[in-house]
Amino acid sequence: MNSILRTLLTAAFVASGVATGAAQAQAPDKWDANPWIDGKLFTLKAGYNTVRQYPHARAIERFVNRVAERTGENLQIQTFPSEQAGNERQMFDAVTLGTLDIAKVSTGVISAAVPEFGVFDLPYVFRDLNHMMATTQSKVGQDLAAKLEARNVKILFWMEQGTRSFYTASKPVRTPSDLKGMKIRTISAPVMVDTINALGATATPMGFGDLYLGLKSGIVDGAENAPDAIWFAKHYEVAKYFTLTNHFRTPVVVVMNKAKFDALSPEYKEIITTTARETQEWAGALYSKVSEALLASLKKAGMTIVEADEEAFRKAVEPVYAKHGQQFAAQLKAIREIK
Repeated sequence: MNSILRTLLTAAFVASGVATGAAQAQAPDKWDANPWIDGKLFTLKAGYNTVRQYPHARAIERFVNRVAERTGENLQIQTFPSEQAGNERQMFDAVTLGTLDIAKVSTGVISAAVPEFGVFDLPYVFRDLNHMMATTQSKVGQDLAAKLEARNVKILFWMEQGTRSFYTASKPVRTPSDLKGMKIRTISAPVMVDTINALGATATPMGFGDLYLGLKSGIVDGAENAPDAIWFAKHYEVAKYFTLTNHFRTPVVVVMNKAKFDALSPEYKEIITTTARETQEWAGALYSKVSEALLASLKKAGMTIVEADEEAFRKAVEPVYAKHGQQFAAQLKAIREIK
């Protein structure tokens, strides 16, 4: 009897081991999801100026995670949100020098180093979001990318950052004539100042951090920005009208130090390039969707949303093109021809 019992127990143990082994062999394993890349461990640093929940940050974090997965965790990118790596201008300079590997920057910042990027700062340079993104992928965008690479900075992918419109404290704005005599806060940039003045207001440069009090005290009558800026700064508490003029629409780019990119293996380069392209497609109209949701939130919070006579505003900024457009004549011609 003991002999028979031992035989049965041994058979059961072996069968159990075989079954367990088969189950383990079939279990999903993330390391088997993609071809293994047996390479040297690289750690890169990426900076951006927003919190992680922001649309741009979500796209960057997705890019970072996908790159790590696809390189078998051998290429890891550490992120520094909320200006931990400096403001956009400081981060761009750091990427140029190679002290920071990757950063998100606006084209206005880049224009200080490559003036041709300044074409994006002109008012109403694009018909809509699709026109802007098509421009970034056209010969215009390719030429700009080449000029930037000559300064040791490589564009990984482009994103949108919404449109800027006017918001005012005491009265609505529907046409440029409504802006006459109003003090409008703006960024201290020549094209932006000239645009506000051309529309009939008095451009008043002021730090964004001072704007809430400026609106509340009447130092300025209004400002211009995208819905996310108004919402997160709680400017809806001191400005009751938001007019959808959409006068500025500029892209942002995620850039990388070109020398660092060139030093990577062909496999890593391909993974970064492919993932960057996919991230740009994934981001798509993410910012616009967030802006639409926040616009509804602004309305719910008590802001009156005003539809502007956009054609009147487009016509009113023609003097800005007369003053600043000549230096971008060839680019503007090419942009206007893009369907």
